[in-house]
Amino acid sequence: MVTTRSRPQGDFPASEPSPTKKTPRSRNSTASPAPPDFSASPSGAASLAKRAVSNAFDEISPPAPAAIGETAWCHTASKVTLVWLSISWPLVLWDTLYILLRPHTMAGGAIQWPLWTPYETYAAIDYVYGWPGWENHDGFGSAQGVLNAIELILYGLYALTVYNHGQPAAGGTGVEVSKDKGGFFAGGIKVRGKSGNRAVLIGFTAAVMTLSKTILYYCNEYFSDFANIRHNDWFTLISLYIVMNGLWIVFPAYMVTVFGTDIITALDYASDPSSKKRN
Repeated sequence: MVTTRSRPQGDFPASEPSPTKKTPRSRNSTASPAPPDFSASPSGAASLAKRAVSNAFDEISPPAPAAIGETAWCHTASKVTLVWLSISWPLVLWDTLYILLRPHTMAGGAIQWPLWTPYETYAAIDYVYGWPGWENHDGFGSAQGVLNAIELILYGLYALTVYNHGQPAAGGTGVEVSKDKGGFFAGGIKVRGKSGNRAVLIGFTAAVMTLSKTILYYCNEYFSDFANIRHNDWFTLISLYIVMNGLWIVFPAYMVTVFGTDIITALDYASDPSSKKRN
């Protein structure tokens, strides 16, 4: 027969709490130290940098379809993009004709005056455009001219698409200079449907070409020991070579970012089943 164990009789000391058990913290205990200031730490600086980048992308990101009176994505362009194209396109055309029609457009050439007379100044700064480059059979300038011609065609197709199929919109993809003040630079142009799809792809392709070609132009000088520009003084080099040509890095880089963001947004809408149901 099995019997239960009885509690032994007698006085025994009270048992100690198990060392593995932690006494619960009183609510009246001393407050924990304040969290560290991450803004002064490297991780905090990285967080601020990420936030700044995020805000920048929010600034240039495409407007929501509802904000421009649409139920689905469509390509939008800000006035900054369109103004830059209207300024740069004729300048690039002028440059391309000068390069491809050499030596007739150079000093003493049959068709140099009056259209290409100002190029005498730049040809003295950058020998790629001057007689030294021509006489040395430097092919980089002519190769650049051919790419310029392709870019002109692509930018022209983009501009015609926007002109023929575009409609005013409350906002556009990219920076809006006077968004809160109104005026010419406020708002943008939207292009619906397949026309907008083709326009944004053409614009992106042309901008990548321009950006890559201009960076290659600088790299060509660097790796050739500045053979075509080292005869200049610093003021001339910075003001008439670095700054002027640098515009074709700044604005194409901006356009690559803007058009690329627009393309990614379109792909996101196309791959999101919920957006298809809403539309």
